[in-house]
Amino acid sequence: MIKPLRFLTFILAIIFLGCVEDSFVENVNLNVPQAPTGLKYANVISAREFGIVITAPPTYNSYGAVPYFEIVAIRDKDGTAISQSIADQYFSILNATEEIVTVQVDNSPNKQYTVLNTDDIGRIRINNNNPLPEGSYFFDIKMTSTFDGQVFESTFEDVFELYLGPALASGVLYIPGGQNLLTSGTNNQTTEPIVFGANPDFRFELADNLDKFTIDANTGVIKLNSGYSPSSEPEIVSPTINIVSNISQEIVSFSNVVAIYISNNPVTIPKQTIQLSYPTFEFENTAYGFRIHDVENSTGLFWQRLAPAPGALVGDDRPVENVNQKRLEVNIVRPSAGNQLPHESWAIMNSVDLTAYQYGFDVETEFFSSNQFVEYLSSDGSSPSFLKAYISTDYLGDFNSATWTEITDQLESNIESGGAFIDGNEFMGYPYPGDQNLRNFPNPGGLKDPAKNADAKWIRSTFNMVDYVGMGNVTVAFRVYTTFSGSISYSFPFDRSGRYLISDFNITAYEQ
Repeated sequence: MIKPLRFLTFILAIIFLGCVEDSFVENVNLNVPQAPTGLKYANVISAREFGIVITAPPTYNSYGAVPYFEIVAIRDKDGTAISQSIADQYFSILNATEEIVTVQVDNSPNKQYTVLNTDDIGRIRINNNNPLPEGSYFFDIKMTSTFDGQVFESTFEDVFELYLGPALASGVLYIPGGQNLLTSGTNNQTTEPIVFGANPDFRFELADNLDKFTIDANTGVIKLNSGYSPSSEPEIVSPTINIVSNISQEIVSFSNVVAIYISNNPVTIPKQTIQLSYPTFEFENTAYGFRIHDVENSTGLFWQRLAPAPGALVGDDRPVENVNQKRLEVNIVRPSAGNQLPHESWAIMNSVDLTAYQYGFDVETEFFSSNQFVEYLSSDGSSPSFLKAYISTDYLGDFNSATWTEITDQLESNIESGGAFIDGNEFMGYPYPGDQNLRNFPNPGGLKDPAKNADAKWIRSTFNMVDYVGMGNVTVAFRVYTTFSGSISYSFPFDRSGRYLISDFNITAYEQ
């Protein structure tokens, strides 16, 4: 979206110049129309084979015109051209887009203008899962500009050189996750692990516990050192495993990927439970597990962080280290006075990589939520607001370019009863907001159910992620939105949008 302060710049350019200047023009001379010159791209740092790549916008001189960019050729370091089918499927370059903006100057009526957004033109994008292996690639880019119907073209050969480094390991999996190594006999080494995401030219190293183990550099099999005596029966050790690229010598370290039970005699090993994500929600950033995306926020509402769901409800699920756990709250009737306006915002959880859990694990999402002060619309008795759950496998930070699939009806939910969740009270889906009271209105879509009155109660919901295990970029998000247009004004017991709470969101893998 174009920044508001730039709107008038764009409009003036349209009115007085007949074209829009880009942000990177050098030595502009509108009196001398000519072909674009000086195209330059900055290097891309840490690009990886098979992964997504997005360049910074280039610099260039277009002499006052908005140029059109094309990728005309891509070659590897040997000069072999990338096939057109691969280029069409995985490569693109951004050009200017038209947008409608509304501008009000002083007390004049609002006016709409068509403007060009040139912020990102010339950026090269390579999609994820492309087939390009490690190595260097060279791009030929053509720029075309038009002055009063006269077309100028320039092709810049090898103007952008991209080095794709070796893909680094994204996961390591030993099956089973707990293994018993004995001090005598032949049962003194682990199984061979599975490594995910890495260029195959790598080696294994141990980062610690060298007094206890050795590791085979080629296979990753961990062997108990001869003569080692466990400090307890059994002694449980989780060594840190390094995956080292033989191409770049880069190291990725993995902790807690295998629990080794060292003993003199065989022992029974429990199944593993691995906490993949349990954000504390202390602040709005990815370091604490979430970000907020506003779609419609005309009233300036924001998500607050308050005390979490009661520990008695969450039980042993909440990790002991989450001492600063918070809950998220969005209050759609804030401020309390005045009309309520339409609202939509999303709480987007951190993405998780489930690649390593496709073998021998079940994965489940769990969260606790609540709605309060939701009073139905006086027009038809339906809820003025909802909370819905969604999932994406292609969210990379740009909300609008991601695909979001609603999973609300696939949740298994349980409503708090007497300060606890009663086994056997689970149901599929999610309860309708509010107190379920019809108040002489028809039941909207048959969704109100007095047996599922969750008004001002906590709801525990889980989602079986069986369809997403093995995927590398899985993102869960929560959408809170209103259903009315215009505005509503609360008058008991109608027309109040209420507030929604989310607490203790987590994703857990369970060894089968």
